[in-house]
Amino acid sequence: MCKVAFSLGPLHFYWYGLIIVAAILAAFLVTLWQARRFAIPAAPLLDLLLWGVPAGIAGARAAYVLANWDLYRASPADIFRLWQGGLSVFGALVAFAFVLYIYTRRQRIAFWALADTVAPGLAAGQAIGQWANLVNQEAFGLPTGAPWGAYIDFALRPAGYEQFDFFQPVAVYESGWNLLLLLILLAAGWTERRLARPWPRGTLALLFILLFSLGHYYFVGLRLDGEIVGGIRLGQLLSALSAAAALCAWLVRRRSLADDR
Repeated sequence: MCKVAFSLGPLHFYWYGLIIVAAILAAFLVTLWQARRFAIPAAPLLDLLLWGVPAGIAGARAAYVLANWDLYRASPADIFRLWQGGLSVFGALVAFAFVLYIYTRRQRIAFWALADTVAPGLAAGQAIGQWANLVNQEAFGLPTGAPWGAYIDFALRPAGYEQFDFFQPVAVYESGWNLLLLLILLAAGWTERRLARPWPRGTLALLFILLFSLGHYYFVGLRLDGEIVGGIRLGQLLSALSAAAALCAWLVRRRSLADDR
C-alpha cells in the first residue's frame, strides 16, 4: 500500500497523518456528545483541543524517540518527520493528562468530571488511530496464511521472517479492542445514570486506563516489533504499571466518595 494518499504540487499527504487527524476528530466529536451528560460547555473542550492535541503529539513523539534513540542518534532531523510513523500511546496519554490537569486547576473545573467526559473519546480515537500503524506496516505479529493477513514489505520484515509475505495485523486487533472499550464506557455511563448512588467521579476515566492498558499489554505481546529494555517489552511494562496505577486510583476514589460528591 502506498503511504502517500495524495499530493498537491510539492505537498504530500500521507495516510498515516490523515488517519491520525481522523482519530483526533472522532475523539473530539465523541467528547462533545459526552459533554451533555456532565453539562459541560463546549469552550473547555475547544481549549483542550487546541492545547491537548499538540501536547499529546509532542509527548507521543518524544517518548518514542527516547525509547528508540539509537535510530535517531545519527540523524536528529528524522525526529520531526512524523509522517514516517513512530508515536508512543503512553507518551500521548501522559502529556494530555498533564495538560488536562493544569487546565482544570487554572479554570477551577473538576478534573475527574472532565476526565470522565473525554474517556470515551480517547477510546474512539485509539480505535481509529491503530489503523495508522497498519498503513505504516507497524505493529504486526507472526506470519499468517489467513485472508486478513497484512502484507509487509521485504525491507520491514524482522530478521528470520524474510520469506513470509503476510503477517498478523495486530494493529487491527487492537483497534477492535478499543472499539469494544468505547462501547463498554458508553454502556457504563448509561448504567450510572440509572443508579440511585452514582459512582465516584473519575470512574470512567480510570476504567478506560485500566482496560486499555490490559488490552495493550496483550497485543504488544503478539507483536514482532517493539522496544525491549532489559529483556522486557517496554510496552508491556508501561501497560502493567498503568493498569496498576488506575486500579489503585479507583480504590482511593471510591473510598473518598463522600468527600468528592
